[in-house]
Amino acid sequence: MLGLWSLSALLCASVASAARLTVSIPASPPLLPNPATLPSSAHAVLVGPPGVQYDVPIKRDSSFTFPDLPEASYLLTIHSRDHFFPPLRVDVTNAAEPSQPQTIQAWQTFRGNEWTNKGPHYGTGKGGLHIMVQPSSMKSFYAERTGFSLFSFLKSPMILMALVSGVMIFGMPYLMDNMDPETKAEFEEMQKKSPMTGSQGAGAQMQNFDFAGWMAGKGAGAEGGSSGGGSKRR
Repeated sequence: MLGLWSLSALLCASVASAARLTVSIPASPPLLPNPATLPSSAHAVLVGPPGVQYDVPIKRDSSFTFPDLPEASYLLTIHSRDHFFPPLRVDVTNAAEPSQPQTIQAWQTFRGNEWTNKGPHYGTGKGGLHIMVQPSSMKSFYAERTGFSLFSFLKSPMILMALVSGVMIFGMPYLMDNMDPETKAEFEEMQKKSPMTGSQGAGAQMQNFDFAGWMAGKGAGAEGGSSGGGSKRR
C-alpha cells in the first residue's frame, strides 16, 4: 500500500512539474493577415542538448505545442514555406522542490551571436508558457528584373570609351581650327617628334616601297658584275 502511494505521489509530482510550451501565430497584417493560410507543411523545431530535438506540426488553430519539456536550454525555430520567423531561446529550469512546477522562459535570440546575447523577452511561466510569434518577413523566390536606367547605361565602360572617342574625333578638328598659329605650329611640331608619328611614317614608307623595282635593280647589278668578271678572265 505504501509502495502504491509513493508511486502515485511521484507520478503526480512529475505531472505537476512537466513544462509545456505553446506557440501561437497571430494575425500580422500585412505580412500574414490570416494565419489560417499557413500551409500544412509548417512546423516548429525545438533543439536542446546533443540528441534532444522535438519537431511538431502546425495545428488547425495555427499553434504549436511542446508537452513535457525536461530541464534544458532550447532553440526554437519555426519553418514556413512563405514566411520567416525569428528564432527564440527557451529555458526550462527545475524548481527547488520536485513537487513545484518548472519555470519556463522565452527570449528572442540571434543567429551568429553568443548564446548569452538575448533579445526581447517573450514571457515567463510556471509549468507552462503560451507565447505569440509574428513573422518577420516574407520569402522571395524570384528576382525582379530592373527596368531601363539611363544612368546605369552611361556607367558602362564601353559606353564611356565610345563617348570619349567620339568627343576626340569630332572635337579635335574644331579645337585645331580655333588655335592661334603659334600654338598650332607647336602642336604640329610635337606630332612630328612623337614616336607614334615616327612609327606611322615608317609604316607608310614600307607600304610605298617598290619591291619589284628593287629586285629588278638588284638583278641588273648582278648581271653587270658577272659580265665584267668574264671579260677580265678573257
